[in-house]
Amino acid sequence: MSQVFAQSSFSPARQPFLYLAAALVAGILIDQAVHAPQASVIAFGVVSLVVSITLWQIKKHAYVAVALIMCFATAGCLLSLAERAKVTTGRLLSLYESNVINSDDPVELTGKLVTPPEPAPGAYYLDTEAEGIRVRDDVMSATGRARLMIMSSDHQSENEFANLNLDYGSRIRVLVRLERAHVYANPGSPDFNEFLERHGYDLKGVIKSALLIERIGDGPRNPALAFLYQLRLRIMRAIDSIFKPKVAGTLKAMLTGNRFFLDPETVERLREGSTFHTLVIAGLHIGIIAWALLGGRPALKRRRVARVILSLLVLWAYAIMVGLAPPVTRATTMISLGLFGPLLFRRSASINTVALAAFAMLALKPALVADPGFQLSFVAVAGIVALALPLAETLREIGEWRPTAHTPHPPSCPLLLCNFAEALFWNERAFIDEMRRSPIRYGLKKAGAASTLGRFRVQRVLRGAVLLMITSAAIQLATLPLMALYFNRVAPIGVLLNVIAGLLTGVLILTTSGAIVLGLINEWVGAAFAPFVNVAHYLLVNAIAPFADLPLVTFRVAHYEGWHTIIYVLYFVPLALLAVLLDRWAPVEQLHSVSPSSAVAGTDRTNKTERRRKGVAWSGRLRFARLLLCVIALASAVLAVVRVPSERATGKLTIHFLDVDQGDSAFVVFPHGKTMLVDGGGEIRHTSREYEPNEEEPQYSEGGFSIGESVVSRFIWSLGRTRVDYVLATHAHADHISGLCDVIRNMSVSQAVISHQPTAEPEYDRFVRTAYKRGVPLYAVSEGEHFEIDGVLINVLWPKPAETPVTSGNNDSVVLKLVYGTVAILLAGDIEQAAEDSLTNSGINLRADLLKVPHHGSRTSSTEAFIKAVRPKYAVISVGERSRFGHPHPKIVDRYISHGARLFQTGRDGTVTAETDGSALAISTYRNKATVETVQLPRP
Repeated sequence: MSQVFAQSSFSPARQPFLYLAAALVAGILIDQAVHAPQASVIAFGVVSLVVSITLWQIKKHAYVAVALIMCFATAGCLLSLAERAKVTTGRLLSLYESNVINSDDPVELTGKLVTPPEPAPGAYYLDTEAEGIRVRDDVMSATGRARLMIMSSDHQSENEFANLNLDYGSRIRVLVRLERAHVYANPGSPDFNEFLERHGYDLKGVIKSALLIERIGDGPRNPALAFLYQLRLRIMRAIDSIFKPKVAGTLKAMLTGNRFFLDPETVERLREGSTFHTLVIAGLHIGIIAWALLGGRPALKRRRVARVILSLLVLWAYAIMVGLAPPVTRATTMISLGLFGPLLFRRSASINTVALAAFAMLALKPALVADPGFQLSFVAVAGIVALALPLAETLREIGEWRPTAHTPHPPSCPLLLCNFAEALFWNERAFIDEMRRSPIRYGLKKAGAASTLGRFRVQRVLRGAVLLMITSAAIQLATLPLMALYFNRVAPIGVLLNVIAGLLTGVLILTTSGAIVLGLINEWVGAAFAPFVNVAHYLLVNAIAPFADLPLVTFRVAHYEGWHTIIYVLYFVPLALLAVLLDRWAPVEQLHSVSPSSAVAGTDRTNKTERRRKGVAWSGRLRFARLLLCVIALASAVLAVVRVPSERATGKLTIHFLDVDQGDSAFVVFPHGKTMLVDGGGEIRHTSREYEPNEEEPQYSEGGFSIGESVVSRFIWSLGRTRVDYVLATHAHADHISGLCDVIRNMSVSQAVISHQPTAEPEYDRFVRTAYKRGVPLYAVSEGEHFEIDGVLINVLWPKPAETPVTSGNNDSVVLKLVYGTVAILLAGDIEQAAEDSLTNSGINLRADLLKVPHHGSRTSSTEAFIKAVRPKYAVISVGERSRFGHPHPKIVDRYISHGARLFQTGRDGTVTAETDGSALAISTYRNKATVETVQLPRP
């Protein structure tokens, strides 16, 4: 068996870095999971090293490899531990965690810009390397990096910022509030702090005005970096000058890595088709540029070594210019190894090359192991190398087979597969020419399609298309669990669309580059490329359109949480088995040449295929059985990744009040499994008049983030659900209704519910359009209506039927009272004093055990009379941990406490979950990870 393994392409002798990289990853993950003491890790490493040396001396080579793998796992632990230890006492992150820096107090930060200001719509991002800080008159040195955002939404603020003339290397002193990224404390929500830390940022902050920035000189600059950064900005300006904003946003993402200007519709279309990766600079983009630099012939020849070296210098300069993100670094490293591999290794495109690149990157930055971009990039390339390339090579061998001394026997494979391979690879013209020159002539019966396709000169095109499809399928298959985990999407149509998208991406990159270069010579000539780019962009964005209404071409899936995520690791077991089967599959029998000595002895030296056949070859039945087992295991893994919906009846009414920062969202699960989402959160893009002008500080946000997608939908998926029976918008303000649009697009929704239907209200219009497009019926409710869902009585207490003009403001919010057994829960939307007074004066029974506090605890709501009428035992305030509107107001908090209510706050406590069987009410919070209180409620 060891002999067979030694012959395999996956043996440690052939692919050493596959096992070394796996060991390094294991060590990093162990350190991140258990944080083992450094002394214990070092001791274990020393023991492993001593054991390996001892085994080597006594010639137990098979066990030496195991001991060395343990040594590298130890190295992974130590590298991860050392990276965590870099957070020294003077680091910004350490100062924040020790409360020296407080998010409520401004900090005077002195530092140097490590890149030029990064433009975004109405804003700039300043990546600042800290030199020192002043906090409450205390001056101290500091290290670490902060990402600062400054708004430039009007002409005056733009001019004020431009007058600072900031650039890479500029030293600044700025007054700013520094904080960590907001963590949405819900199951399934992403941790943006991990994102910032992986990209080297300690803290973030928002600068209110350019007047708070003082330029204090210039620090040392690297001239090469300065040139590359300026070149990148010039490319972005050139793109803006030539193309329309929608197209320019895509091109800036593809060529410069700036994704702030992406059009939302473009992003959604590409995500639907699983082609969003075309907007992320990675292997496809680097490969296209390398192909162009090498004149379309990337194979290395000694007479072109100088050209290859020059091309690699350009590629690495480009990689540095766009930021050396993990996919860019991986792609550039792989291409470098691929070009020089034939000089250094027997085979350049191998799993060993992929593993070597991963090993080098993780050794330098162990935290990358948790980076989605790093994982997707390497898994995709591993899928190509382990699945697509071996399959394509085997098909080539089958299709090109002719009897020779090395390949005397016809391919051992099904006739249909043989005909398919011959149609792609058999060259009838070349064979006829060979027979004319050969002293021995013979005929071969090949697939008729091969000669027909060759005659019409389409064989090469068809072959290229099939190989691209095989490559795309390998990528889709390899990345499926990661797409389900991080993006909750499965897109079988991506196998086809990725081929189209790859070709169109090449057209966009090359034509845009041509337009920019020629535009420097003549503006009119550069602009002449614009129509070609516009057409390619339109086709790329709308490639999904013909398939959008077909079932199962693209769909959203629930993801696993906690320890259940092991299923994503197990998925790769049958995939690895498939790779091994492809490696072992040798339908074309290849024999070694017979040497004179072996001929005299009557023996025949065979290659690995012949040795398998004679010694440990698999019989036809066994091979079929193993292949069938692999297919079944793989199908089971896919079914496991596409999580089965969890909609079982519990007999309990459960309400999850989600942390959506400034906004409302409550997910209701009824006793028999039906669901209702009351509001979906959303981003407030401006300060509306209904909010208190407490502090007009702009909110920090990264491009492409959506609460409805990344927070609310992810929470529902984390429960194993892909269906919502009802979505209800209490009113048409963005922080309540905006996120519902994402939920309607992502989930199967039976009905949408609204109160008033206002005219000329953009957020409401978008909600209605989304519902209409998805075929979701819209139903309006008002005061006095009653419903029953799974035994829960739902009373609509407010608003009154609409009067002209139709509005949907705070006091038009839907107010629901849910009654299950003896337990009553009141969801009060954003009503304020006027609506509260109407309710308390109407004589309606407002008594409830649990109250969703109206209007985020604003001082314009929660009157004494209203609280007395409700008399809640528990009250939940849906608001961010640090509201820029001053919510909840301290007086309102004191008012609830004085009336005996136990207060919960979503921004502070995370998801607040209320569960009742109709007689007892249990409250738990996400951050507490346990039931806070359970109370048996008496009958009224």
